[in-house]
Amino acid sequence: MTEAHASVSPPQSPPRHTTRLLAIDAARGLALIGMMMINLGTVRSDGWFNKVWTLPFGRASILFVMLAGLGMSLFLSSRRSHAHRWPVLVWRALIFLMLGLALQVLTPAVSVILPTYGVLFLGALLWRRLPGRALVAAAAAMLVIGPIVVLAHQIPGEHKTRMPTLGESPGTILHSLFLSGAYPLLVWVVPFLVGMWLGRQDLRNVALQHRLVVGGAVAAAVAFVIGQASAWMLGARADSGWARLLTGAAHGQMPLWLVSSIGSASFVVGSALLLWPRMSKWALPLAYVGQLAFTLYVAHFFFIAAMGGRIESRLVGVPVTIALVLLFAAAATLWVRRWGTGPLERVLRATWLANIARGNA
Repeated sequence: MTEAHASVSPPQSPPRHTTRLLAIDAARGLALIGMMMINLGTVRSDGWFNKVWTLPFGRASILFVMLAGLGMSLFLSSRRSHAHRWPVLVWRALIFLMLGLALQVLTPAVSVILPTYGVLFLGALLWRRLPGRALVAAAAAMLVIGPIVVLAHQIPGEHKTRMPTLGESPGTILHSLFLSGAYPLLVWVVPFLVGMWLGRQDLRNVALQHRLVVGGAVAAAVAFVIGQASAWMLGARADSGWARLLTGAAHGQMPLWLVSSIGSASFVVGSALLLWPRMSKWALPLAYVGQLAFTLYVAHFFFIAAMGGRIESRLVGVPVTIALVLLFAAAATLWVRRWGTGPLERVLRATWLANIARGNA
């Protein structure tokens, strides 16, 4: 949601830079759809259909955050000077933080990831100075340190994953964002840093794309299998204490889940980049959904609030979700072709703020 997008109506043979961005947009569109599949209905694992339907659980949101980090690198590598970039970046962080806290009031049963986005964006002002190897090292360190700190915080008392809301005290909000919420920053900084590193690579490199596909699939599968085997061997101990570090339950905030989810996210990004030239003609609506991801993400929370919460029945929830996805795809296609940048994306761009910064430079 952060990088500058390509032209509204790409030509028949778009330049490679445009192709790259559209592929990333399509991956972001998939992430948004996966989050909608989870947020609109209850998460259940009984029966093969529920297992397939909830595959995005714990994966789509990681893909969303990793793409945010990738987009951040593209934004920071733009031709605008640092003096022009940082006011816009702070503005975006504040929008994500305040709007996310407000949305959480509307949908208490569904966690809003936007406040985590906001703080990660502020952190990027520091992480942008790190070279590529340092980003990888920081991600690897937090892969271990983050889960340990979060788990150490959870063990003494009751673990709550409720995200903070607007109106709560600053201490409560910070505590929830960093340690006790559904998206603790000490853990979720890992996919963001991985995305920032990936955004610095040559995404047009076919060898890199193949490594993302193969390496991502292997990491996702191996970490998932180890997590399942570990949980089986640990039995009841897998749900409490330090033994949880060896498990890989979705949204469990533990290392094996992070590795598996980041692996699946890498697989999706690599596949989108590799296959986009062959699927662009029919997959453009997916890219348009990705270009309007912020607007549509907020819209789907208003839809959840209007319904009074999640849909319990799969017989109702599945067709409603599919219908809403198709509606969003059609609306995004019409909007992008007619007006280009989405309404909330225009707010994020803050052209007026960039102009003020440029005038004061």
